[in-house]
Amino acid sequence: MSLIKALNGLLFPTRNLCYLCGERAYNLRDHICRDCYNFLDIVHREVDLNSPYIHRAYYTLVYNRYMREVIADYKFNGKSYLYKPLALLMLKTIEEKALIDEIDIIMYIPAHRRKEAKRGYNQAELLASYIGKLLDKEVSHSLIKTRYTRDQGKLSRLERMNNLKDSFKIRAREEIRGKTILLVDDIITTGTTIEEVGKILIKNQARKVYGLALTSSKSL
Repeated sequence: MSLIKALNGLLFPTRNLCYLCGERAYNLRDHICRDCYNFLDIVHREVDLNSPYIHRAYYTLVYNRYMREVIADYKFNGKSYLYKPLALLMLKTIEEKALIDEIDIIMYIPAHRRKEAKRGYNQAELLASYIGKLLDKEVSHSLIKTRYTRDQGKLSRLERMNNLKDSFKIRAREEIRGKTILLVDDIITTGTTIEEVGKILIKNQARKVYGLALTSSKSL
């Protein structure tokens, strides 16, 4: 995807258009029409990661058939502008779980530069940046992915762990030292990625890490 296409995606929706279906509507809620809102199963639920590195992890929406299509459009079909309504939904989870005063800094799961260049944007970064703007919280870009890895969803648990090993690093440890971090992603599938990043953050002297995803397909 070209950069121009990605920028067009950010600018496409206009007032009174539902960002999810593109239809004109006059009773929008978080840029979403009533019909599309009815397809969303909003839960503000905790994910049990059983991780020593992630203090708590939450997700906003159930990963149903509708959300599968929304995620696919957002990540793979050029609809980068969806970050705005999706981040607004995630903000409600932050409020529901009383995290606003806990958070010192916001970070996001980084993509490898080759994957981000192909897509034109990092969907997790767009979510984190907008949440940071809404909360007036600093968003750090110092977490990077140094290795191109295979798709986690197609691997066994052991393969997932080995696949991500030593693939993330922090460029500026001083940004996170002693801080409580909100780590943002679009989806928690197995929890391996968020746990691996959490490990890097804690080893680089972060005080505490909360995870927040738009949705999760991880079994309860």
